[in-house]
Formats: sequence, C-alpha cells, structure tokens
Amino acid sequence: MRDNIWFTYKARINAHHRLEWLEKHSQFILVWYAILSAILSIVTIRFPTVLGSNTDILAAILSVALLGISLVVSNLDFRGRAISMRRNYLAMQRIYFESTENKDLTSEQRNQYHVLLDEVENHLDIDDKAARVAQAGLRTRIPTAKEIREVRNWKIKRFIFTSAFYLLPILLVWMDYDC
Repeated sequence: MRDNIWFTYKARINAHHRLEWLEKHSQFILVWYAILSAILSIVTIRFPTVLGSNTDILAAILSVALLGISLVVSNLDFRGRAISMRRNYLAMQRIYFESTENKDLTSEQRNQYHVLLDEVENHLDIDDKAARVAQAGLRTRIPTAKEIREVRNWKIKRFIFTSAFYLLPILLVWMDYDC
C-alpha cells in the first residue's frame, strides 16, 4: 500500500506539471493569436487584400475562432486543476513520509489515501509512465522499453504540436502572402 501512495503521488506531481504546462502555453498561444489578429486588422486598413480577396472574411473567422477557443480554454481551467493536483500530491506525500517502510498503514492513513484519491481528477496514464521513467532506482513497477518509448514519443508529439500552434499563423501568412 505504501508503494501505491508513492507511485500515485509521483504521478500526480507529473499531472500537476502537465496541467501547468498546458495553462502556460494555452495562454501564450491565445495572446499570440490575439496580437496577430490585431496586427492583421491594422495592416488591412492600408492593404485590404493582404491575404487575398477574402482577407476581410479570414480576419472575421480568425476573430470568432479566437473568441471560441479562448472560451473553451478558460473552461478547461488548467490552472485551477493544477493547483488542486498540487495540494493533493502534497497531502499524499505527507501520508507517505508519516508511514514506515516495514509496517502496514494504519486504517486512518488508508482512509486518508482513499479520500485523497477521490478529491481530484485522476492523473493520466502518461503521468504515471513519465514519473516511473524519470525515477532511477525503482524496485517495483520498473518501466518497460515500450513505456519508455511511449513517454519519449509523447514528449516529442507535445513539442511538435506546441511548436506548430506557435508557428501556424506565420506559416499561413507566408504561404498566402499577396501584396
């Protein structure tokens, strides 16, 4: 049971970091797109067809899409979920350090653990796998080669998708530039 607490709290640390990362980049990307939308509005005053004959329609679509996406992102509440996850893993860490290695958990500690499990959303499988891959010297639940590849591929995909969201508007303007 003590191992369960340790692995859960480590996975929830990763979940906390993942949610913080999503919060930071979603906000940066929204601001980035809002800045680009404002720049497009200003540029179209002087060059009404900067993106072709449908520049006005594209600008309107960008504004509406930006509004919709910002509403969705704010409702996902990455920041609030990250804060809850942090409180939860710190409480689990306390239970873990209060327990002793060679003794069973007390009924109170088991109850606290189960209450904490129900307190917040569960972490994702990738959070658990990433925590185990990053941890050296495990005696149980040692990550398999497949899990190591999954974590590596997940990190690569996350980097590619994030970079693409930052670069997409610039690439679209560059490909469609018509001045």
